[in-house]
Amino acid sequence: MRKYIDYKNEITDSELFDGLVGFGLFAEKIPNFLTSADFLNFVSTLPFPINDKPKDYIRYSNMRNINIPRHLAIPEPFAYANQCKVLSNNWSKIKKHFEQKTDKDEFKISRIHLRKMVRKSELFEMNYKNFDKDGSPDQDIVIRSKYIAFADISNCFPSIYSHSIAWSLVGKIKSKLHKSPLLWYNQLDFYTRNVKFGETNGVLIGPHSSNLISEIVLVTVDKELTKHGFKFIRNIDDYNCYVNSYEEAERFFLCLSEELKNYELFLNNKKSKIIPLPQASVKNWVTKLNHFNFTNTYIVNNKEAIRVKELKGFLDFAIELMLEEDSDASIINYAIKILSNKHLDRNAKDYFIKKIHHLVLLYPYLIHLLEKQVFEPNQIDKSVIKTIAEDIYAYGVKKKVYEACSYALYWAIKYGFEMDTETIKKDSINSMDCIFLMLSYLYDKKYHRKLYLKEYKDLAMELKKNDFDRYWLFIYETLTESHLPDNYGNMKRLNLTFIKPEFN
Repeated sequence: MRKYIDYKNEITDSELFDGLVGFGLFAEKIPNFLTSADFLNFVSTLPFPINDKPKDYIRYSNMRNINIPRHLAIPEPFAYANQCKVLSNNWSKIKKHFEQKTDKDEFKISRIHLRKMVRKSELFEMNYKNFDKDGSPDQDIVIRSKYIAFADISNCFPSIYSHSIAWSLVGKIKSKLHKSPLLWYNQLDFYTRNVKFGETNGVLIGPHSSNLISEIVLVTVDKELTKHGFKFIRNIDDYNCYVNSYEEAERFFLCLSEELKNYELFLNNKKSKIIPLPQASVKNWVTKLNHFNFTNTYIVNNKEAIRVKELKGFLDFAIELMLEEDSDASIINYAIKILSNKHLDRNAKDYFIKKIHHLVLLYPYLIHLLEKQVFEPNQIDKSVIKTIAEDIYAYGVKKKVYEACSYALYWAIKYGFEMDTETIKKDSINSMDCIFLMLSYLYDKKYHRKLYLKEYKDLAMELKKNDFDRYWLFIYETLTESHLPDNYGNMKRLNLTFIKPEFN
């Protein structure tokens, strides 16, 4: 089994700052038109701290596979840079904290955390799968176990108490006795509050710094659980504990609940369950989909090619599985990923795109998959993408799912087509959704030229008065240098942008 080694030597303090600021400002679930690379270059030249004032943040709602939105955030960039600077300035102390809390571990308990990526500048990836360094501890610890206890922290990120960062780093008693704002752990508390408008409750969901903050707190909880002799792994805020009896599983829930309370966190009792072993290594529907028998196939460009008959059978099978699992759209998600590695003949491709068109209107969570798993692997014509975008856009306006509207405009800009909808500017302004507004502005900038942009700029001028932080991206990109305050104006003078070149 492998030790918890990632934080020891793998990431330097400068790499931490660059990774968090240059590649961890924008959540992955936001349409992929944003970059903070220019901002990293600019902010690296400024003295710390840049600004000590609490800052509000951009709100963004992201649909999940249960068709219930997750509320993501884009922090005000200079407040975020301050937080990242405190993290990087004190990285040696934070690494020591991780080492002290994990040095007795027989294996790596935390499975999803910041780490060096291969050929990537990001330090965090939600769907990280390469566990060569981490090993597979569950294969070893399950051997002498009879049950598995599943536990989940209730609203983990929104519930993290900023003061609990210091409690985790130096202990609750010491942090309460030593409240000087100059102490490093109190600075981390302070600048973490500042990216959330000065609030002590919760860290933002989206920026990668929040994943590091959660690890600081949760490895401390893990340490106490290992002292009780429990063998478990943790995926961010989900625990899988392997035990020898039902009573031991109940004791794990009790101990976990008590340790979480020490940091103002709570167990989600509705999601806690005890399952007898043996248990399949993956969900049953995953195995069934992976072993679906595609008959009468052939090879095209080293890919297994399937005809429309086999495609229909596979999709029908996936839908049946989904209905058996209480309409869990992640099953369709997985089925689409399997098909992205197949070659579809002309009839199969035509059937597939129409089926996906239908399913995405039923399960808007699937929108995120279309670009990489449907459009590009199958070289879908932009006229077909336009038809899907029009329907997705109409759905979004009707249901006020502005993420759907945003993706429709993102595709229109990326694939180069004009939408037939004539109310885009009006819809985006009525929505007051920052990302929808930003993409609407970029869309009109591309297709309707500058004379069409006055209303956006008038809105930006109005928002600048009282809501700058909540709309900083839209305001910065639409206004000129003379209308922007302080460092925003300096950035604009240098023609720096948060928009990727192909969208600007």
